[in-house]
Amino acid sequence: MDIEKVSEFAREVFLSERKSETVHIKGFPWKIWAKIKTKTQSTDNEKWLNFSFLCDAPKEENWNCKCSAILRIVSKKNGVSDFRREFEDHVFDNKDNKGWGYANFISFAELMDTSKGFYDKSEDKVTLAIDFSVKEAKMEEKS
Repeated sequence: MDIEKVSEFAREVFLSERKSETVHIKGFPWKIWAKIKTKTQSTDNEKWLNFSFLCDAPKEENWNCKCSAILRIVSKKNGVSDFRREFEDHVFDNKDNKGWGYANFISFAELMDTSKGFYDKSEDKVTLAIDFSVKEAKMEEKS
């Protein structure tokens, strides 16, 4: 998922979020979700990228799935590795589907630092990606 005009996105205060198009994996609809979060413990109101993903399956149906994922900010600079965090065996279900990821994935100061390689000022764009696997999945339609 590309976040276009990321410099504007970083300046937004309220309702600053972006969601990707839906992708279906093993019959489940998934979206990448990026939001801005101000770290409350910080005295200078430092902004952070909240990077997560969610299963957009209906809450009315009984479903669950176990997933593992690597969340990445794709490097735009040769020789610089993607910024990544990973987790294994998280269970999503219809009862508690708020998304899963990292509230403080990376600070906007680090994200926008062109020497880090994640942000290209001329494009004003950041690319988020998820390497994702569904290990177990179950969906039961309610009658």
